[in-house]
Amino acid sequence: MKALKLVGKVLGAAACAGGMAWFLLPLLRGGFRLGAVFGLCVCTLGLCLVLFYRRAAAGGGWRKALARGAVCCYLLGLCWAGFLTGLMISAQNRVPPENANVVVLGAQVYSAERMGVSLAGRVEKAGEYLLSHPQAKVIVTGGQGADEPCPESLTQRNALVAQGVEEDRIFQEDRSHNTRQNLEYAMDIAQEKGLGTEFVVVTQEFHMFRALQLAETAGFTAYSLTAQSDPLLLPEYYGRELLSLTKWMVERQFLG
Repeated sequence: MKALKLVGKVLGAAACAGGMAWFLLPLLRGGFRLGAVFGLCVCTLGLCLVLFYRRAAAGGGWRKALARGAVCCYLLGLCWAGFLTGLMISAQNRVPPENANVVVLGAQVYSAERMGVSLAGRVEKAGEYLLSHPQAKVIVTGGQGADEPCPESLTQRNALVAQGVEEDRIFQEDRSHNTRQNLEYAMDIAQEKGLGTEFVVVTQEFHMFRALQLAETAGFTAYSLTAQSDPLLLPEYYGRELLSLTKWMVERQFLG
């Protein structure tokens, strides 16, 4: 029994240490923001529980009860994260019908010709789809943020044209400042231009589930077209999406 407990402790510590290393990867891209900080804190807490639970529980009384309560809460949190991860993965497999129209979700841009890594991946994926589906139209989304020199949709439009997509197939939504608005305002354009409601949503894998849910709330029949994330930045995005999905589900449950 002692040997089994020791093996469990070693495996638990190794898993937590591996998670800590994974959430530190964004540092190699020069960034370390909320998602990575959250993930690192979760893994560090897990390592502390693995290493010091027995010592805390040995004190008996309130210390033992507190230690057990912390472990139970931590395990429930891991189950919740696993559930959300399953939702993220499942949303990537909604295959669109032939020549469905496209909506590209906005993200950071630095000029009318240069965009962040995430948006570049989305636009590249959308361009590939549009060139192979010549009947499809596209709505590029995103207004101008406080730290951006132009609307995100303008940079996307320029990049798609450079890829060879005809200008008359591209419609710009340039008022939105978050995913919900991206999709609500894109629906306004779809209705105005008579584009129907069946659309492929282009975003990264971690973001797809929430994006599809918001798209359906906006009135779309939504399908997924997944752009891959930078592997070194994925831990940041994943940790942030766990928080965003939790917030979104709480708001939907209690605020409607």
